[in-house]
Amino acid sequence: MRLRKLAGPGSFLKPAKILGAVTAALILGAGGIIRAVGVNGSLCGQTERHGQRQVVALADLVGRDEPLAKQDLRFDARFAADALSYLKSGKPLFLDRLTRSPAALHLLNHARNFENSDVPRDSVRALVVSLLEPRDERLKQAATCESSLAFFTGPMLDHPHWLDDVLRYLPKGFCFHGSLFLTFGYDLGVSFAPNASLNGASPHFNGHPRELLYYAIHELHHVGFMTIHPPPRFSDVRTCRDLFKAVQYLTQLEGMAVLAATERRRSEHALSDDADYVALQDEQRMQRDEALYFKEYDGLEKRGDRPVDKEAWAVLDRMSAGERLWYRVGARMAGRIEKELGRPALVSLLEEGPESFFGVYRRLRG
Repeated sequence: MRLRKLAGPGSFLKPAKILGAVTAALILGAGGIIRAVGVNGSLCGQTERHGQRQVVALADLVGRDEPLAKQDLRFDARFAADALSYLKSGKPLFLDRLTRSPAALHLLNHARNFENSDVPRDSVRALVVSLLEPRDERLKQAATCESSLAFFTGPMLDHPHWLDDVLRYLPKGFCFHGSLFLTFGYDLGVSFAPNASLNGASPHFNGHPRELLYYAIHELHHVGFMTIHPPPRFSDVRTCRDLFKAVQYLTQLEGMAVLAATERRRSEHALSDDADYVALQDEQRMQRDEALYFKEYDGLEKRGDRPVDKEAWAVLDRMSAGERLWYRVGARMAGRIEKELGRPALVSLLEEGPESFFGVYRRLRG
């Protein structure tokens, strides 16, 4: 999950507004179990071509006897499709459909629980309007979203076994019970178990639609992690010790998600398409980043039960922005544990939680 403001890449949600409780219920369609459906209205050619797969269950994409058939996961692109239709036509019916969509409710739940002040949180409709207005400005992102929609409903579903990359880094027998949505205008990708979403209009996907697949791996791994370990409520943070535990949580959360997509990126020569993976290939840079990370980490730990203050909150900003320390150092930590102890040991540490993850790494580090 990219912790950034909606206004642009690289900015960061205020520390107290990062994560909340993970309490979303499984969202199904109005008719019950979601199956493949079409979309009414005048859509772009790419949308029409893949319209029959705008909502599809993973179980319908694989053989009945395949392990993935047991996963209760749906791919839902209706929000992106209806957003494009609204932007091109201005017809209220599309805005009404967006307001009633499960993806919009997912975004509102995320905004409320993560206290995201960059969007309205009073109603689904207010949030949706904020993402799509002014129309003339949002239309500039339409081509990117159209390309994302074609990829999300096409190649991503043609070969869904990339989900094995996610499951390899989750406990054996883990099962999803939610949806992966394609949306428009909200962050880059966000997770709020049991669901996750990708912003098809994000500049990160402009000209690089396959990045959707890698970020799907990232966000769905978050869903697994959050299902096992619900994230801390930042509204409950009172002391530097509370904040220190949140840093531990976010480092393991983000680091393992970055690692989960590494093998496929490497095999598909896509490491250079994302700044985190570029940094991870630079050993000298990562040594400096790791030293900086643990300087911040140790300093926060030493503050113990002192009340959290502006200086303490600034640690989170420095760890998420710039060198994105908890993403990159977290992935470096997870990668070393996997290399020296094996993947089963790393996954076992996911089940045990952040304190065990850090304890093992500190012993390896010496």
